[in-house]
Amino acid sequence: MSSCDLISELGTAQFGDARLTKRISKIAESLSQKPNTSIPAAFASRADMEASYRFFDNDNVAPDKILQPHIEATYKRIEAHNYVLLVQYTTEIDLTRPAQQVNGAGPMDSEARRGALYHPVVAFDFNGVALGIAGQKMWTRDTLRKGSRSEKAEQRRTTPI
Repeated sequence: MSSCDLISELGTAQFGDARLTKRISKIAESLSQKPNTSIPAAFASRADMEASYRFFDNDNVAPDKILQPHIEATYKRIEAHNYVLLVQYTTEIDLTRPAQQVNGAGPMDSEARRGALYHPVVAFDFNGVALGIAGQKMWTRDTLRKGSRSEKAEQRRTTPI
């Protein structure tokens, strides 16, 4: 799957406003040109950067809505294969800020580190080629578990999956 495929998939996202759908395509195109940079570094103009931040701050925009067309396209790609491997992993999204914390961020391994946990499920074909994201879950902790390291380990061991 190329970045052009992803841009066209995201271009079918439904936010209830055609301008938002047009904006996600522009954001995806800019970020695909510089995938290892921040939003400010990825955009040529301050206006485009600010438009991106307004997009992500819009109440009609949510991670599930952004990725839904890509997930649907991934399922179509999966159907073309006899076997696929679905791999789930965990990524910590550290949103810790020195002065003001990000709204909605929860404690990570301590109250000082704040952020979210992201669990994507990525589909791979028999040759190891990524077919796309087949599902995802993002969540934040409300509180940290209390207890010693061994008590926490035992609690994890006995908690059903």
